[in-house]
Amino acid sequence: MAERRVELVDEDGRITISEDVLAAIARFASEKVPGAARQTRGTAVGIMSIFGGEDLSPVIRTDLDEKGVHVELRIVVEYGYPVHEVAQGVQLSVRADVEEIAGIPVTGVDVLVRKVVPPQIARRNVGR
Repeated sequence: MAERRVELVDEDGRITISEDVLAAIARFASEKVPGAARQTRGTAVGIMSIFGGEDLSPVIRTDLDEKGVHVELRIVVEYGYPVHEVAQGVQLSVRADVEEIAGIPVTGVDVLVRKVVPPQIARRNVGR
């Protein structure tokens, strides 16, 4: 399967941005929103859940077409925050950051809240 990417061409040349870069921007943007759980520290994110830890990192899918990028995120919300407000904050943050940082139009941001976790679990996973 070929790597998906977007190309921006202007009078100065060509810029190619990998779909992985767009997903990383979306991840960082979503984690800036208060109440959205942050990625588990370290590189063994998936292994944590096997041994009883919580994998709180958002699951991100991007869909590129000629109009721009559509982003889908599955997030975890920290208990005590209004779920709908966190989800809306993620939508706004992801749209703004992808458009500003990557320079690519965002055609939509879908957010699915997959879990609510107690604050102590969310804080333990980011090593605060």
